[in-house]
Amino acid sequence: MADILSALIQTVWIGVYILFVFMSGWTIMKGFRGYLTWYMRFLGRLGFGFLSLICAIGIAPLIPIGGTGLIGTILSMMQINFFAAGIASTLILTISLLFISDKIYNAKAMEKSMEKLKAKLEKAKSFEKEMAGKPRLQRILRPVNLIGIAILVTLLAIALINFRGFPDPAKDIQNATGNMLSDLGITSEDIKNFCSFLEGYNQTGTFSEDCAGPIEIVQSFNASLNDIPAIISQLPVYVDSGVKSLIESGSGESVELMYRVEYREQTYALALTGAQNVCTATGGKFCGCMNLGSLA
Repeated sequence: MADILSALIQTVWIGVYILFVFMSGWTIMKGFRGYLTWYMRFLGRLGFGFLSLICAIGIAPLIPIGGTGLIGTILSMMQINFFAAGIASTLILTISLLFISDKIYNAKAMEKSMEKLKAKLEKAKSFEKEMAGKPRLQRILRPVNLIGIAILVTLLAIALINFRGFPDPAKDIQNATGNMLSDLGITSEDIKNFCSFLEGYNQTGTFSEDCAGPIEIVQSFNASLNDIPAIISQLPVYVDSGVKSLIESGSGESVELMYRVEYREQTYALALTGAQNVCTATGGKFCGCMNLGSLA
C-alpha cells in the first residue's frame, strides 16, 4: 500500500512539473520580441519551460516557507516554496528574454509567414465572394459545419444526461481515505472508537510513578472502550471517607461511587463523579481525573 501511495504521489508531481513547463514556457516566450516559426516557438516554450523548472527547483530551498507546527508541515508537503520559486524564475527569465531578443527580427521567416497569410487572405476573399447575397445561416450549414455541430450537440447531450451536480472534493477525499484505511484493515468502528476516546480524553492532574492517572489504569484493563464502564462497575467498592474527601477537593466534584483497584502493587481508589468523570487517588494523594462521558 505504501509503495502504491508513493508511486501515486510521484505521478501527480510529474504531472505538476509537466504543466509547469508548458505554462512557464508559454509565459516566458511572451518576452521574445523577434519572430519565430510555430515549431521554433514551440521548442522555445519547451526549452525555457524546462530551464524555469530547473531554476525553480534550485532556488526553492532559499525561500523560507513560513509557519510552524502543523501549518508549517502542511506548507512543506504542498511545496509552497517551489511554487514561489517558480513564479520568480518565470518572471526573471521573461525579463531576460525580453532584453536578449531586442532587435532580433528574422526577416526571412517573416516574409515566408506573410506569403502564407496572403494566400489565406485570397482564399477568404474568394469564399466571401461566393457566399455574397446568401443568408448567414446557409454559410454555417455546409457538411463540414454540420459535422462539428453534431459532435458538439452529442457531447453536450451525454454530459447533461449524466450530470448529477458538481463534485464534492471533501467527500471524494473522505471516500478515498476510507478505502485506504479499509485496505490497511482499519474499520469504521475502530475509527469511531478512537474518536470517541479522544473526545472523552480530558485528563487533568499531575501524575508520577507513585500516582497513576485514570487513563493509565483504564488501559490496564485491556478491554475495548465500550466495555470499560461495565468493567469499572464490577470492581470491589472502595469505602474511605478520607479518600473521598481528597478526590472531591482535588476535582471540585461530588463523588458518587468509588471502586478499589490494585495497580503496580498499590491500592487506588477509582471514583466516578457526578460530571461523568473518573478520578484516581491513593490513600493520601489525589492523582487526577478523566472524562468518560463519551464512552457511555
